[in-house]
Amino acid sequence: PHMNNRAAAKEQPDTLESITVSAERRQQSTHDVANSVTVLSGKFLQKINAQSYSDYIAQIPGATFNQSLPGLSTITFRGIATTAGIDQGQGTTGYFLNDIPLSEPGFAIAVPDIDTFDVARVEALRGPQSTLFGSATLGGPIDYIPNQADTSKIDAAAQSSIVGMPGHEVGYGEKGMFNIPIIKGKLAVRGVLGYRQDPGYITNLGIGRNTNTGYTRNARASVVYTPTDADKIAYTYIAQSSDISDDPYSLAALPDYQKQRHIEEPLRTQIQMHELRYDHDFSFATLSAMGAFTRKGKNATTDYTPYYGDTMGGGNTTLNETGDSKSMYYELRLASSKHSRFNWLIGAAYYETWKRIEDNVMTDNVQSFISGLYGASLVPQLTQGDSWYWGTANYDGTEKSIFGEASYEIFKGLTLTGGARVFNASEKTSSETPGYLAYSSNGSLLNRTASSTSQTSALPKVALRYEPNKQMMFYFLFSEGYRFGTPNSTIYNAAYPTPRGTRSDTLKNYEVGARLNLFHHHLLIEPTLYWIDWSNMQARLLRPDGLTYGANVGASVSRGAELSATWITPIKGLQLRINGTYDDAHTTQSVSTSGGVIPSGSQLASSPKWQFSEILSYAAVDLPHEPTLSVIHHYRGSAPGLLGNSMRIGNYNTVD
Repeated sequence: PHMNNRAAAKEQPDTLESITVSAERRQQSTHDVANSVTVLSGKFLQKINAQSYSDYIAQIPGATFNQSLPGLSTITFRGIATTAGIDQGQGTTGYFLNDIPLSEPGFAIAVPDIDTFDVARVEALRGPQSTLFGSATLGGPIDYIPNQADTSKIDAAAQSSIVGMPGHEVGYGEKGMFNIPIIKGKLAVRGVLGYRQDPGYITNLGIGRNTNTGYTRNARASVVYTPTDADKIAYTYIAQSSDISDDPYSLAALPDYQKQRHIEEPLRTQIQMHELRYDHDFSFATLSAMGAFTRKGKNATTDYTPYYGDTMGGGNTTLNETGDSKSMYYELRLASSKHSRFNWLIGAAYYETWKRIEDNVMTDNVQSFISGLYGASLVPQLTQGDSWYWGTANYDGTEKSIFGEASYEIFKGLTLTGGARVFNASEKTSSETPGYLAYSSNGSLLNRTASSTSQTSALPKVALRYEPNKQMMFYFLFSEGYRFGTPNSTIYNAAYPTPRGTRSDTLKNYEVGARLNLFHHHLLIEPTLYWIDWSNMQARLLRPDGLTYGANVGASVSRGAELSATWITPIKGLQLRINGTYDDAHTTQSVSTSGGVIPSGSQLASSPKWQFSEILSYAAVDLPHEPTLSVIHHYRGSAPGLLGNSMRIGNYNTVD
């Protein structure tokens, strides 16, 4: 099915790839988008052998990838974050699969990192995009668009890979895709299966071997039915699980790539999504209706001995955590289809999530320890075997919204766009904490909490685009973002006052940018300047008793510059791609917390001041199968891992 690559390369000029995107909820060229959008096509991702976020996020200016456990790694845009990990509530980056939101309210069960085999493209928008994308897009959204079934032809592809580390394990991957038209031009199915084993490289001295081998399994299915030229019905199924046999961190007190824990600390995350979408092309507009069901799960084990072992009698201590979330999403929108001086889009969306988290902490022989504290008669009420904490938390979040945009070409080349989203975001949570932890905190055998938040508001968007010709485009953009408030279910402690919950942050973004396509489509330059005011920040804070909570605290600013460029050199098959970011993100007010004061001027989490990435690639287009060699360099500066914390992440180079 790919035998025509060589012939196509000879027939077509060696110029920049033209990409059509849906970043503004309508099909259009990237050149026409008055926004800071980066699109990584499936062809590009294949060229750099990208498998997951860690392989390609560095190619998006203004984006920072925060490597953690598989399924829990996060992305930050333009330094808009108070933690490099999982937020106490909804995060600041929106993750989407085929336009379906996956950033549920409350503490995230998992962050999907879908394998890139047979992907159509990955779209990333920097800066707040809540007008069209809804909640959790304060920093920006990233949307993973898989290939749909093709009704025109039979197609198939396969990929094998092998990877190794000196002195460590060898990993491999096997992936395959098939596409079969059932009724040519009308009905087709497409399926993808993949398995990837990432080699372990951390030696757990307590176990005596490499333990952090990772396993990724994924399956996708697409069914497309086009009964008429004006109608299209598409079903998409995506499932992926990520397993790692031991949390891959090393301890500073030990040699590189070593840890000392008495058990393995495994993690498993999984996601499933079913989406049904209907598109109808009227003579004046395109109607899109979609509904989706998403489920995410997590199972994790953590060695808590270093934190609670001594305080609970000296025994080995283990935390087992499970999480499950279910979401329903519905959206209906109508977008003008004719390219005239006036274009418009209107829509409505409904998003509901149910989530449950269960924790269980066990310490060897803990009953003897608790008997010494409170007497033998209370032990059966304060423990379950070796368990002294078995808590549950439930979340229920609902987002209802209507949105719209309209564009008018004032005169040739100058277009004004205005938009707004009116929304109601509400969330309620409840928790139960029985046993020893409740009794030691407030003297009760069972601690129950319940809290809720609700907010109704409207957000505007204004953009001005000037396109003097098809090679140059300049724009100004003002946009805002929001996310769910978060009720706190943290155990009450009179010594550390904790708010009942948070409300949405207030974030305003001002940016100017350009898209310059020069030298007959051989050089693309995209500079951007931005200023973001962030007030009433939601932050994940740490109490002196070790528990975290959410609070609205202070204000900050993020200001910076982004530059990306792609050059098709005069040497046939040789291409250079670069991007760089300067980001100054810091607090502008002092923040008082139950753990102390975070001073004004503190650098925001996951906001390195400097980042650079370069790719030099050469494709031998005159040889069979076009073998490609790429050299990739990335530099990431340092930034705190948590707002107000001294631990820093970054200041390193990578070369692939």
